[in-house]
Amino acid sequence: MAQQTGIVIVGGGIWGLSTAYHLAKLGQKHVRVLERNCELAAETTPQAAGLVGQIRSSATMLRAIQYALELFSRFPEETGYDTGLRQTGSLMVALTPARMEAYARQVERSRQNGIKAEFVSHAEMARLAPALDVSKVEGGYFVPDDGYVQPQQCANAYAAAARDLGVQIQLETHVTGLRLHNDQVLGVETERGFIESNQVVFTAGPWSGILSRKTGFTAAMQPIRHQRACTVPVSGIPEHHPVVRVTDVSCYLRPEKGGYLYGFFEPNPVSIDLDTMPADYRTQDIEPPVAVMTEAQRRLTPIFPILKDLEIAEYRQGMTTFAPDGSYLIGPAPGVDGLFLATGCAALGIAGSAAVGRWLAKWMLEGNPGEDLSDFAPERFGDRAADGAWLRREAEQFYANYYSIRPAE
Repeated sequence: MAQQTGIVIVGGGIWGLSTAYHLAKLGQKHVRVLERNCELAAETTPQAAGLVGQIRSSATMLRAIQYALELFSRFPEETGYDTGLRQTGSLMVALTPARMEAYARQVERSRQNGIKAEFVSHAEMARLAPALDVSKVEGGYFVPDDGYVQPQQCANAYAAAARDLGVQIQLETHVTGLRLHNDQVLGVETERGFIESNQVVFTAGPWSGILSRKTGFTAAMQPIRHQRACTVPVSGIPEHHPVVRVTDVSCYLRPEKGGYLYGFFEPNPVSIDLDTMPADYRTQDIEPPVAVMTEAQRRLTPIFPILKDLEIAEYRQGMTTFAPDGSYLIGPAPGVDGLFLATGCAALGIAGSAAVGRWLAKWMLEGNPGEDLSDFAPERFGDRAADGAWLRREAEQFYANYYSIRPAE
């Protein structure tokens, strides 16, 4: 006999769990999350850096990040579960005059949008990040209300709050496809049997592409390797240490477990074709990023010389998904009534999780996400989405130039 539920969420990462929480918060009584692994948020979520920064070129994403900071801040009091938010700010470091000019435009735009952002002296930068060699720095600015969360802790907080509101979470359940009738969702097929539902959302990260193609729709996103490293603990890191973004070398750094976590947008991105991988392929199967992080260390060492002598305690084999324009893919899947899609996190999955969950919940329950998300429409690329070579090239280019100075700045 088929199991029944109101809404099925395929994928128990941070986007799926946020969606479950927001659906239940809006009063949906029957929500089920299906996760193929034996624990939640086991794939791309725990590999993330968890940065929550407000400097965005899109007003929609600015509001999304501000909602995340608001939700993460009040979550412990409202639900009893801590997202791990550390609101220590972002320090944006410039190594060149050209970057400082770009930063001047960012600061002005930020102020116009009500974001606190101020240029800071070299002495203040040294106070904020004592290991930073300010003699190598052109300048920088500070965004005091930014921060970061512990990604898995945040995901687990969503999950616990969702369970308290009645959400069912089913682990070790591999979804194999959808069952449709006249292009209307009837439910999901799993290795454990059929689950009946007239509304389904795919929040399976890089695997959402495989699932969506089974319905006849190609999601225009490319999985790309994105790696990080954590050093051994070291003395001297203050409690107020912010996230430091060294955009001229495509790197970022923050405190983690008494040491430093740093990440790197590779200039020659490595795409991952999940269609060619075994069915049981996992994020942990990505090759450990020793060479990649050696290059990141080389780029950061002139500014953070302490990194040269710090051993690596942990490598994080990550994977992100990029659309050709670097924007999310969120909304109803074309041609299938009752199916919603959320992927293309663009290395902004943790910070965007709060808004993504709220948008999807409102869309599924009220027929409207609450604001104009046409820029995120899954079908916006038309027939080009089926051109794998074009998709890969454009997505990789956006990733490689993530921190580049763009004319629009």
